[in-house]
Amino acid sequence: MLALSMLFACASCASNPSTLTYDNIPESTGGKDVERSAAADDVFSLNSDSQYSFNPIIATNHSNQLVCSLVYENMVELDNDFNVIKNIIVDWDYSEDFKSWIFTIDNSHTFHDGTPVTGRDLRYSLERAVTSDRFSGRFASFQGASYTDDKLYVTLGIGDAQFMKLLNIPVIQYGTHGEDYPGGSGPYMYNEDHTQLIPYEGYVGPPIEPEEDEEEEEESESGFALAGDAEEEGNAQQILHAEYEHPVDVIYLKEYTDAGSVISAFEDSLIDVVINDPSSYTNLGYASTNEIHTYPTTNLHYVVFNEMGVLGKYSNFRYAMNFAFDRSNFVDLLHGNAVASPVAMYPTCADYPTELANNLVYDLDMCKTVMENAGVQDYDGDGMLEYMSGTPQEIELIFVVCSDSSAKTGVVRQFAEDMATLGLKVTVKELSWDKYLTALEEGDFDLYYGEIKLRNNFDITELVQVRDEDEPGNNLNFSRSTDTSYITYVNNYLAAREADRPVLFRNLADFVAQNAMLIPIGFEKQQIICHRGVVKGVNANYGNPLYDFMNWEFVE
Repeated sequence: MLALSMLFACASCASNPSTLTYDNIPESTGGKDVERSAAADDVFSLNSDSQYSFNPIIATNHSNQLVCSLVYENMVELDNDFNVIKNIIVDWDYSEDFKSWIFTIDNSHTFHDGTPVTGRDLRYSLERAVTSDRFSGRFASFQGASYTDDKLYVTLGIGDAQFMKLLNIPVIQYGTHGEDYPGGSGPYMYNEDHTQLIPYEGYVGPPIEPEEDEEEEEESESGFALAGDAEEEGNAQQILHAEYEHPVDVIYLKEYTDAGSVISAFEDSLIDVVINDPSSYTNLGYASTNEIHTYPTTNLHYVVFNEMGVLGKYSNFRYAMNFAFDRSNFVDLLHGNAVASPVAMYPTCADYPTELANNLVYDLDMCKTVMENAGVQDYDGDGMLEYMSGTPQEIELIFVVCSDSSAKTGVVRQFAEDMATLGLKVTVKELSWDKYLTALEEGDFDLYYGEIKLRNNFDITELVQVRDEDEPGNNLNFSRSTDTSYITYVNNYLAAREADRPVLFRNLADFVAQNAMLIPIGFEKQQIICHRGVVKGVNANYGNPLYDFMNWEFVE
């Protein structure tokens, strides 16, 4: 149940297109119109909560995670198209089967005590992450790691050509995991009593890719600095870093622990930046002088059929349900903090199968036609659909959803209403979290609505692998499917080289759509919220809402 609680999200939150388009998705929306910015105390402050950990590998509190993102660096970063951005790791190589990886480390990064970041620190951090509640779900294939000063060697049980995308995890200093404030190498460090963040002058930041065919100098007039001795014979790697000035000299750490006080402190400008999950029961109703910057997540909303059900056993009937969900309604119910997707990949990714996705959009006429071709028709002329089992049999589908999420229940209710117009009876059961989990475990449903935080490589293994009822582990496949073909398609995609990846993901997505045990609905977005007109240059991403903070510009 603990594993389910971590991997499922039971969240809450306060048209009929012929094709899906993503070019006009807003990346930032503003709050109410105001005449001026709000900066009540003329200082920059973040919230924190001393009741929770400040260890970035195990921190679960959103406020503390935000603080940690300035004190610690991730091994790599991901942009909002889920491409890798080099940071402490600046290069990688791998075996033919993608089970063995070699990562090159930029040793010009140093911890706040001045010691260099080495392979020992990265292995230590990775091994702590593998066993942590926060990160363990992404490292199911991890087998072991070794190191030298400037290399990290990782062995996987299953080949994964995108393993580097999983490494946007924080680095802590070797041996400090048990401390309240582990050693970090980020742009800011704690003062003596941990009430402020102050600049770390030894911070070097991510590497700058040099211009091709241009001679690199030890220090250039463009403000770049070269790490290491570039002129030393045999030194093949020359790493450039930007020269930074810290945007603020002091970041004050305030402490507001309940939702009401956090909102009040933010609205009064006593704290200046917050992150928010609009789909969660922790959603905070910020308003007034706000700028809301959204960023994508891997939080997938989806529907699953019980393949032991009366109609769920038929793939041609399940296929019809690809066309039965108004995914634009899902986006509306989350007030634009989501993106529709009928395949299990974020739509801005390079490997996204746009043509396939456009063939799977909401279309009730298509849904009805496919059902009729599957033998689900109105045989007795009473306006309701039946299926043949010797004689026409009435249909009632039980659709289970967690009642704590108004967005999820809204999607399910509209589905039931739409199916009623086609003559298909759907009974919605909105259950408390505990009763919802029990229904899934016992198979007391025909369909259920779920949410999962996928890995950064969009691996859906936990949703499609055959479930061992005696040892379920983190397996979230409650469909009762015994089809092992799903995992074959998943593993082929994960082990695909970059040139082959779009085709192999499309093969996976097409197989999922045709068999339709799993029907993707879309992905959530999350928010970083600032006061209007106070800061420029916000460049948040999923793994690091304060990414590129050193290039923020504070407006006086």
